[in-house]
Amino acid sequence: MGAPLLDLDPVPTLLRRVRAELSADFPPGKPIRVSRAPGRLDVMGGIADYTGSLVCEYPLDRAAAVATTPRDDAELQVFSFNLLDEHKPFTIRVPLAALANRAPEVLRREFDQPGRKWAAYVAGCLVALHHRHRVLDAMKTGMNLAIYSTVPAGAGVSSSAALEVATMMNVLGYSPTGSVRDGVEVAALCQWAENHVAGAPCGIMDQMTACLGEAGKLLRMKCQPHELLPPLSLPEGVRVLGINSNVRHDVAGGAYGRTRCAAFMGHAIILEQMRKMGAAAGRTLHADPMNGYLANLDGDDYKNLFRPHVPDTIRGRDFRDRHGSTIDPVTRVDPDAEYAVRHATDHHVLEARRVRRFCEFLEQAATQPPGSGRKSALDRAGHLMYASHLSYTMDAMLGAPECDLLVQLVRDRETAGLYGAKITGGGSGGTVAVLADEGARADEALAEIIDEYGRRTGKSAELFTGTSPGAWHVGTGVVRG
Repeated sequence: MGAPLLDLDPVPTLLRRVRAELSADFPPGKPIRVSRAPGRLDVMGGIADYTGSLVCEYPLDRAAAVATTPRDDAELQVFSFNLLDEHKPFTIRVPLAALANRAPEVLRREFDQPGRKWAAYVAGCLVALHHRHRVLDAMKTGMNLAIYSTVPAGAGVSSSAALEVATMMNVLGYSPTGSVRDGVEVAALCQWAENHVAGAPCGIMDQMTACLGEAGKLLRMKCQPHELLPPLSLPEGVRVLGINSNVRHDVAGGAYGRTRCAAFMGHAIILEQMRKMGAAAGRTLHADPMNGYLANLDGDDYKNLFRPHVPDTIRGRDFRDRHGSTIDPVTRVDPDAEYAVRHATDHHVLEARRVRRFCEFLEQAATQPPGSGRKSALDRAGHLMYASHLSYTMDAMLGAPECDLLVQLVRDRETAGLYGAKITGGGSGGTVAVLADEGARADEALAEIIDEYGRRTGKSAELFTGTSPGAWHVGTGVVRG
């Protein structure tokens, strides 16, 4: 049995600060609704979630906690204790009518200002609920909402998804409809909020892990769009952990969006080629054999039949003139941008195969006693992580020199029980995931890596080693102020 919600960090810290610093809005004796959701470590799959890949994600012990009380007006007042500055809380106040009546793209522009961007992830949850279930039409009271998070922003461990899921779980208690069915819908609503209100073109793996991840296990999901598979237990004596490079990344940044758009451009070009091949054989192809996902394309078929027809690069206007639009609902082809279509397509098609094989090797290792056979399976899983990292850099073009250094420092210490490493999530900095043995020898190697990284970069790396359950498994709680 895991720890109850109120004992999980950072809930005690949030409640202590609410009582000490916000007593006017969270009066003593009044009920406070509490929720919590963890960040996640992307072990394999990463950005290939939006092209339908299998992904393997690990819930961390770092988490966002949210506390709410009703207001007697129809406004949302949000307090952030540490999202922008650990020592200076920030407050934003928004009429619920504005969230109900303004289009998501209008709200996105209004929140896209210095000091307000973080609030889009919170307000976006109410907008998503209203968009799907019209909850704001029936809400008669407003809400005070306070946040404290230990998930570092820009570290590639889904600080935004943790905040969204913690918020969504909490505000569901104010919904008069009770219409959200399960944790999968919670995650989908949070993804909608991030895509349409916060303006980040993420897939759904982060929100699913924050909501439905199990402590100590890899969440496995086939992202078509969100088919959960049985969680993957790690072999005995083996762990996954993260090393934060402290190079900030941003999923809403231009490189991530260009790579995503280029992958969907590759999908459109391949589908067009499939139709030409069908016509040449006297068949009319009505449906998409890939069912909308590059992950469903066999890697060898891609290399032999379709890759030669995918251009290395193409300007946006040339793509639109020749092929029209893509099926991606959250990116648009910029006519003036140059897209590395073949590189992006290479990464997505082949990453899907790497993840499937990674799971197979971990399952093999879990069934074998310590020895050469088990180590061979772990080595193969680790080498797939190295291949994924290289592809992030060379094909997805979302690498970072500091993360390259961390991966190489891990690789230099394979004899110490470190099997593999890769950049995670949206790339371009952030955290490196590591597959490693438990025990003193691996711990010493990790300490050496942190020390050498600091000497060579001047940056302080940080280890993420703990785990905790997703928000759906611990639910929400009510305490007195």
